[in-house]
Amino acid sequence: MWLYSIQLWCIQLRSVKPKRRYQSEKRQAQARQTRTGILEAAHREFVANGWERTTIAAIAAGAGVSPETVYAAFSNKRTILRDLVRATTRGAEPDVPLIDQERQRAVREEIDPRQQIALFAASVTDVLKRIAPLMDVIRIAAASDSELAELHAELHRGRHRNLGRFAASLAAHGPLAAGIDEQTATDQIWRLASPELFLLMTRVERLSAEQFAVWLENTLAVLLLPKR
Repeated sequence: MWLYSIQLWCIQLRSVKPKRRYQSEKRQAQARQTRTGILEAAHREFVANGWERTTIAAIAAGAGVSPETVYAAFSNKRTILRDLVRATTRGAEPDVPLIDQERQRAVREEIDPRQQIALFAASVTDVLKRIAPLMDVIRIAAASDSELAELHAELHRGRHRNLGRFAASLAAHGPLAAGIDEQTATDQIWRLASPELFLLMTRVERLSAEQFAVWLENTLAVLLLPKR
């Protein structure tokens, strides 16, 4: 009888575990969905209203949750903005760093330098379309907020590091133009493929993103590759 009771208890325990696991997975999925909704609402608010005028209450209202839920998920507005930049940069693969995504790997692995620049220009333009408006929000806020000033500088340092990988792969697949080494190439790419220049050319000059990509491709080829 005692042995039978233990066996019955074990069977009951095993039958409960899948349900608990399902409930846990469901809660995790709901939490991810809530975070995504908050980030999407924050993106709309920041781009439309800027840093100062965007409030936690407005983000919560846009996401259809309470302000307490926003605070529980992100603690404060700066954390929301930082996480939003990361998610926006990564695009459709939010769990994969940009440099590890398939499209970025394809750019680095292309062995023809001119084709590599063409792939890079198209790829980075797609990223700039997503991230440039947010970077502009941070740039403006950085003038009066020291923490956002550091975030702005940190993001540009990160851009420089990541673009250096492209410059390194470009140099590895063929000679660069006379007087251009890997460091100089990185600096040139960092300047030209910048959110600020992208916004200047698309918002002020009124070029399309596609026209920007063509200009970037042609300019980088002239600056970085030997003359044919």
